[in-house]
Amino acid sequence: MIKSLFLVCLALVFSCSANAQIASSFSKAKSNLYKKVEGNSGLTFYTNCSWSKKKVDLESCGLQNSFPKKHLKRASRTEAEHIIPASWMYKINGKYRECYTKAKALGENARKYCQANDIDYRNAHNDLMNLVPAVGQLNGERSNKPYAEAVSGTKEHTYRGNGKVFRITSRVAIPDKSIRGDIARIGFYMGKTYGVTYSKRQLELFKKWDMEDPVSSEEQERMSRVFKVQGR
Repeated sequence: MIKSLFLVCLALVFSCSANAQIASSFSKAKSNLYKKVEGNSGLTFYTNCSWSKKKVDLESCGLQNSFPKKHLKRASRTEAEHIIPASWMYKINGKYRECYTKAKALGENARKYCQANDIDYRNAHNDLMNLVPAVGQLNGERSNKPYAEAVSGTKEHTYRGNGKVFRITSRVAIPDKSIRGDIARIGFYMGKTYGVTYSKRQLELFKKWDMEDPVSSEEQERMSRVFKVQGR
């Protein structure tokens, strides 16, 4: 029943996407995420660290000794993590956006160029459904790595937060089982709304996670808060 309600909500989202009040800049989107969606405090997505006013309390999740000194500053701040990375949005329905090819031809930064010249890309980039608060250093380490269940690659780092385990290697990011369904449904949303496409392996994993980790009341509540901010 819960899943059915969630799918109904998603259908409404898709039908109203043209009327969405998506922030016109990433700085505004981040401000909306922190202040309006999260109320300036809460728990980070991957590791359940307490944060307030963009500052992360690493001791609250037992990660105070998990980062080298050179990374501690970034680890101590909250950042807006794109669940579906910004670089995955360069393609729409399997083909590169015109803004991406133009940016490459001009030698411009594709992410900045597309935000300035492609309103659909900008909306995808700034959509709050795809943004979550994360430990800054983990946002950087995850980068645009695909999600996975099994370790592959090298340089594995395991972060055991407050009830959540997040593993990152040179090739993949392995989220805790408790949030895998959330990630999958965000992936479906971005695909349906903006034409973001995924590898066969990634899409099959999303389908599997959607079934294994049903929609929770917390997930529905967050979606409701995002709708209020984005005008739905």
